[in-house]
Amino acid sequence: MFAFGTVLSLPMQSHALTVVIANGADQIYLRVGRAGGAVSQVAFAVTGAIAGDGTPIVGTVANNAGAAEPPTFPVACPANNVRIVARARSAVANTRTASLRVNSSGRLVSGADTIPFTDFDWTSTDGEIPAGAFNGSPTQLLYTFQNSREVSVCHSLRFLNTTVYPSGTYNGTLTYNLQMP
Repeated sequence: MFAFGTVLSLPMQSHALTVVIANGADQIYLRVGRAGGAVSQVAFAVTGAIAGDGTPIVGTVANNAGAAEPPTFPVACPANNVRIVARARSAVANTRTASLRVNSSGRLVSGADTIPFTDFDWTSTDGEIPAGAFNGSPTQLLYTFQNSREVSVCHSLRFLNTTVYPSGTYNGTLTYNLQMP
């Protein structure tokens, strides 16, 4: 099991979308998983019969991790998806670029045993923030966009299951960061 943390502290049947928002005071907003700053946990159940056989295992997550983001994104993500919403706004005459990154340099830990985040990837409901794999970098770039935009996508995380690890309950944290210098 591992958890996500965020750093910062027209209804349609679409789960991924970019919306142009009004220019205004500088603002960035990031939501990964549950709304309100709570950490969303993704759990993976690996049985001995399939351990290390290369069949990716989709993580399970509470439904509220993919909750809608009204008013712009009123439709919830499909089951076992984590919603990512990134918003960047700036004054009308100040064009800036926002960058969404993830720190996947850590590991999941169970006692003395570890699993690198490079053994995980994600699928995407759309190409907005496309499917990919964690590369172990503390600053892995996921997406860039010009200010006065709000982007939303649903990601489903998968354990690649290519290595047999000792049994245990593994915990780790991925940290997402949105910046607009």
